[in-house]
Amino acid sequence: MNILTITALPAGGATYAAQRLHSALVEYGHACTFACCDPVQPGHVALNYQRPDATPFMSPLFRYWSTLSTPETREQGACELFSDTSTLLASPALPDHIVEAADVVHLHWASGILYSPALFRLLRNKKLVWTLHDMNPFTGGCHYHVSCERYEHECGNCPLLAHPAPNDVSLQAHRFKRLLYRELDITMVSPSAWLADKARRSPLFTGKKVAVIPNTHDTTLFAPRDRASLRSQYGVEKDTFIVLTGVESLDNPRKNIGCMVEAMEQFAQRRPHISFELVLFGAGGANLLASFPTRHVGSLDAESLVDWYNMADVFVHPSRLDNLSNTLCEAQCCGTPVISFDAGGSTEAFQDGETGFISGNQPQHLAEALDRLLSSDMESLRQKARMFAMNRFNGKNIAQRYTDIYEDDIINQEHHGMHGPADERLASNAMDGFLKVVPFAKPAP
Repeated sequence: MNILTITALPAGGATYAAQRLHSALVEYGHACTFACCDPVQPGHVALNYQRPDATPFMSPLFRYWSTLSTPETREQGACELFSDTSTLLASPALPDHIVEAADVVHLHWASGILYSPALFRLLRNKKLVWTLHDMNPFTGGCHYHVSCERYEHECGNCPLLAHPAPNDVSLQAHRFKRLLYRELDITMVSPSAWLADKARRSPLFTGKKVAVIPNTHDTTLFAPRDRASLRSQYGVEKDTFIVLTGVESLDNPRKNIGCMVEAMEQFAQRRPHISFELVLFGAGGANLLASFPTRHVGSLDAESLVDWYNMADVFVHPSRLDNLSNTLCEAQCCGTPVISFDAGGSTEAFQDGETGFISGNQPQHLAEALDRLLSSDMESLRQKARMFAMNRFNGKNIAQRYTDIYEDDIINQEHHGMHGPADERLASNAMDGFLKVVPFAKPAP
């Protein structure tokens, strides 16, 4: 089967998940093409962009999107981004022959690209599968929100916007997406049951299938290593209790790293005789202050990240809201037990009491979970974590599950057919209509 994977960004958690699935599908025997924004990896295809002088590809869009909300509105919504339906894709977005050859087009993080007239015209007669990495595909613009449920009916008066109004950009984007999705043959796949439930509540996905398949992980790379040797190499004392946490940006309020520091302060009071160290990875974090030993190792490549997972006694994920965190899965692949807040889909990534512990959403709850971990059989937790990850995130199993969806959808498509001549005219009129009603914004240079 010929699979075309399309995602917007060349890096980030959603892109890494897309790349791992792409590799698993290739190993499974499919002919696969991977397309994203510049800079692309060797063998990948670059999406065509209106602004070839802009580096990186999406930077003008992100600058524009950042003007739509404020730090205060983003903080109260646990949302680091509001993105509307703006796009800078040129026409053609991709060479026609690449899209025409695909049996299935598999979308991932699609903000800034899917709502392009150029890409839409290429995709509207294709079978699409869309892996959801956050809430944006079915909201008026937010990617995560802890309290707002407007998306379940119709957006507008968006609390994340700097200038909310009944007919604001969130309402326009919500209506735009509803019209667009009606014209596309899409099956949605969510890595977590939590996000799938959110998606099914949105009127944008009425009549669309929403399946649940976790992301795959490289269990050969993310695997147990010699902990004692690594600790000696990195200068970590063998008896020090290492608590590891990290994200792409430590300053992202949704990731809640400040709460992690508070929890460790309380843990130090609960276990005054324990020698421990908090190790943080990721960009930012300059303003994090702690009265206990900490080590900031910055942004890590994959090999170094695996080393730190192996050196750690526990990986902690204090995010206020997440889909199915890559880091929780990767840590267990390395045989490292985990702790996570009971938020979003994070708790679906592990087995409570077997491979890690669920914590309440306050610092004292996290300190208590660390205390429970120390009282547990650590070696048993490590073994169970690795076994669970090998079974749950195995590339071959995940590729098989996606293949089943591809094949079922193609059979259904062939049985029911795509647009007939009359439907083609109606769809074309609908497309022209919504492109006129909701014009594409022009991001600042």
